[in-house]
Amino acid sequence: LPEGGVLVAAVATGDGAAVALVRVERRGGELHESTVGPLPRSLRLGDLLVEAGAVSRADVEATARDARAHLGQALLERGVVLETELYRALAAQVGVRYVGADSLLPGLDPKVARSVPRAFVEARRMFPIRIDGDVLIVASVDPLARVDELVKATPAQRGQLHLVTPTDFQRLRTALELGGKPKLLADVPTGDDLLARHPLDDAHLVGLLDAILLEAIGERASDIHLERYGPRVRVRLRVDGDLRDVEHLTLTPIELAGVVNVLKVAANLDISERRLPQGGRFRRRAGEHVFDLRVQTQPSLHGEHVVVRLLPQTVQLLTIEELGFDSDTASVVRRLLDSPAGLVLVVGPTGSGKSTTLYAALQVLARDTTRKVLTIEDPIEYALENVQQSQVLPEIGFHFKDAMRAFVREDPDVVLVGEIRDGETALEALRASQTGHVVLSTLHCNDAVDSVQRLRDLGMHPNSMASELLAVIAQRLAKRVCTHCRVEVPPDPVILAELFPGGPPPEFRTYAGKGCPRCRGRGTHGRVAVIEFLRATEAVRRAIAHGLPVDELRAIARDAGLRTMRTSALRLVTEGIMPLSEVPQVLPLERMADG
Repeated sequence: LPEGGVLVAAVATGDGAAVALVRVERRGGELHESTVGPLPRSLRLGDLLVEAGAVSRADVEATARDARAHLGQALLERGVVLETELYRALAAQVGVRYVGADSLLPGLDPKVARSVPRAFVEARRMFPIRIDGDVLIVASVDPLARVDELVKATPAQRGQLHLVTPTDFQRLRTALELGGKPKLLADVPTGDDLLARHPLDDAHLVGLLDAILLEAIGERASDIHLERYGPRVRVRLRVDGDLRDVEHLTLTPIELAGVVNVLKVAANLDISERRLPQGGRFRRRAGEHVFDLRVQTQPSLHGEHVVVRLLPQTVQLLTIEELGFDSDTASVVRRLLDSPAGLVLVVGPTGSGKSTTLYAALQVLARDTTRKVLTIEDPIEYALENVQQSQVLPEIGFHFKDAMRAFVREDPDVVLVGEIRDGETALEALRASQTGHVVLSTLHCNDAVDSVQRLRDLGMHPNSMASELLAVIAQRLAKRVCTHCRVEVPPDPVILAELFPGGPPPEFRTYAGKGCPRCRGRGTHGRVAVIEFLRATEAVRRAIAHGLPVDELRAIARDAGLRTMRTSALRLVTEGIMPLSEVPQVLPLERMADG
């Protein structure tokens, strides 16, 4: 038996009758023996599960005949055994202790848990919990895990393995990452805490969903994608704008269908409807964090696909400067928000952070107690202090245009329209600005100048647009260089040639992240907005009123001080906020050399 090795053996009497399980471990060159417990009638996993009443003998035999992998995994995939029952049987089979996360969470020592690199925890699926005296308590999903490597990294003399389910393992990891954050909201029931025992914790499908949600929270994901391609199920997370496969979360097609139903029930959707897209929402708590979860189902060739958007409700909203605005542009935006009336638009594609920018502006406005601020949104993403927020309800005929007509009779100073989707809403927004209100809204279009053409397409009169438009902010989101491992790096020559055909300026510098525990080795952490800012100067208003084509309007806007997205991107690169590799992701080829 090698140093640190463990042997579990059945001890027999003289007549050969086995009576107990004994665990033998070599420590310090000596063998240490302990009795684990009485020997079950059988040490085969299937027999243990049958004896515990977790599964029928027929299911075990049928699964064993068809299984191509481990019997336990095959039983889980067929949905005939619960995850908790399987891991209790695995623990009994090898003579280790099975423990639920609820028993381990109260004693979780962050200092001990963080003493082991995350890469090691992920690779070995072992998690140090605390030190009791000279014993290191370790949680693992592997019943045969060797804990001696972990013991060497701590002051402990020996280790004690506790077997946990994969779901509980993820709960422990996420609990560590979410510790010490802002207090939770009072309106979320305690029973919805993903880190606490769920009322249906013994249900395999609920456990799978909790594991997926916790993985997404731990990875700072904005969206979860559950997809099926024939017999293959794909779980992907969108982190900092990129979709990444989660290889260790494997679902069968049957499990995916079950998880979709669990999501539908939680989001109050029709579980019998599989032919039409559906959308809903629900809330969950994970420790001290509260999340609003938006669920969207989509029928496909092989069944329903699902996207879940995670909106944290207990995070500090960003200020205008923190979003990525330079100081001069931020000052102009703040001054425009003090205007007596006018229309301010934030434009860009879906997922470009338009709502976040509007919320940053609302925070500025809400601090002025002499103003009344109303919003109509779909949906309300974040609750704001001192702002009266409303949500559209299409099912009862309450749309953006209906709210705008009502708002102007409620004596507001500032009105936010979540999105201008049609001509009626655009007309009501212009009318509200004409009657002495500051109106904030979003449009889907490519850049600031294109927003004028978009309003024309919606039927708006050029003179109305010219008189009421204050400014347009166009934006894209780019990855942010991790500040913990940022270093100066030589620029990519291909991107450099596209940006500066005649050669870069001598002061041009580029930065990137080397990779560290904070950014999980990726070199980037979070995102930053790349901004284009168009202010409606006299020259721009005149061009809009005359209905000039977009190309001519863009030329006039540039002469009038248009701050282009290229200028913003290059500033972020040279200041070490954004990596150079992100520039082609936010700028089209024709704008690289001259934005």
